Amino acid sequence: MSVDQTTIGRAVPISDLGLQPVHRRILAVAVPAILANLTSVLPAIVDTALVGSTGTRLDLGGIAVGTTITGFILWAFSFLRIGTAGFAAQALHARDESEQRSTFLRSLGLAIIFGFALILLMVPLGMLGFAVFDTGSDALDIAGRYYHIRMFAAPFDLILYVIIGWLLGRQRVRDVVALQIFLNLLNIALCYLFVVLMGRGVDGAGAATAIAIGVTCGVGLMIVRSQFRGLAPRSAESRLIESEKLLGLMAVNRDIFLRTFVLMAFLAFLVRVGAQMGDVVLAANHILFGLVALIAQGLDGFAQATESLTGQAIGARDRHRLSRVVWAGSFWGLLCAFLIGVALYKWGMLLLPYFSHDVDVLKVARDHFLWVAAAPLVAIWCFQLDGVYFGATRGTEIRNGMIIAAVFGLAASLVLPPFLGNYGIWIALYVFYVMRALPLVFWYRRIPRALGR
Repeated sequence: MSVDQTTIGRAVPISDLGLQPVHRRILAVAVPAILANLTSVLPAIVDTALVGSTGTRLDLGGIAVGTTITGFILWAFSFLRIGTAGFAAQALHARDESEQRSTFLRSLGLAIIFGFALILLMVPLGMLGFAVFDTGSDALDIAGRYYHIRMFAAPFDLILYVIIGWLLGRQRVRDVVALQIFLNLLNIALCYLFVVLMGRGVDGAGAATAIAIGVTCGVGLMIVRSQFRGLAPRSAESRLIESEKLLGLMAVNRDIFLRTFVLMAFLAFLVRVGAQMGDVVLAANHILFGLVALIAQGLDGFAQATESLTGQAIGARDRHRLSRVVWAGSFWGLLCAFLIGVALYKWGMLLLPYFSHDVDVLKVARDHFLWVAAAPLVAIWCFQLDGVYFGATRGTEIRNGMIIAAVFGLAASLVLPPFLGNYGIWIALYVFYVMRALPLVFWYRRIPRALGR
């Protein structure tokens, strides 16, 4: 990656952060980042909770497959968010208001093109995705309805990535948090209306999320428009079609795209292995994987803080400062992971009845809940190392590390489940976490070495 990642999604201007002790700077960035991250995964969790509490295990299995395939396709384009944030941050710190406007409009154009392409390709992509999960389960019919309803909102999902990325790059984290809170409150209200009051089940959950995404996209565009008024005049948009910058926007996130694709492909494969064990395991794992995703988004806030401050240390070519940032970020990330793990161990299983009333599903979920409780302490290391490497703009190592992890995780997921059942799936996930971290630990010496003495 060639884009400066040091200011992506940060709540506090760098000039202010430089005056604060490193621990305070970590928290100043991490806390708002955690709030923004958590709200990004809540729509799928709300869908799961309301469908699971009112429907059958088939409904829960259907939404598990439907959200997995939809999420895999849409999140593959998350580079629109990251890339837009990076270029917007560069333009902000260069005080180039014209380029700030052009960055958004360039990314918006790509999001619209990609979004409508996804609608046109929705059927063949769906056929490919469901072929992977074709285990003969009736849940696939339910999943197909959810998938097609959600994919009609694909352009709005991608445009929302751009809006959030642009706001984060301009350090408007409060606007991002407010936008995400609005999205989730609207999604909860619509899900309750469609799923609980109107009894529309999985179809209602898909429609509720699609509508909530569309409305939030409209609100986000109004926020962006209000900020445009304070920027350069409209004539500055003649820079919009600069081919070099447009190609740069597309090329800079190549490694991020590949990394994300490999990550989502591996997680989707784990869902497929669970689906082969039956609807009960599929439904139970969907609940537990949803909680793991929520944990990951929370812990990633400290990784983002480490990323930001690592970038500053790299820019200053200060090895001592880099070391302090890495250790401080790891301390707070590990402390947070420990507290989350303890809380889940003591009280986490109390959450399960909110996701399903099926006795068999709840039994499987309870039998495997300790794997969820221990996940923060295992996963925190790969998250933190991702933050360090992104801050050092070393996307190639992150991509290669993800591929290595996926190879080992895939091998474990093929070998272990036939002997250990669902426990084999969870062991494979842990192998994946560990192997994401180990190569990055081994390669870490390259980062301070590149700074010289």
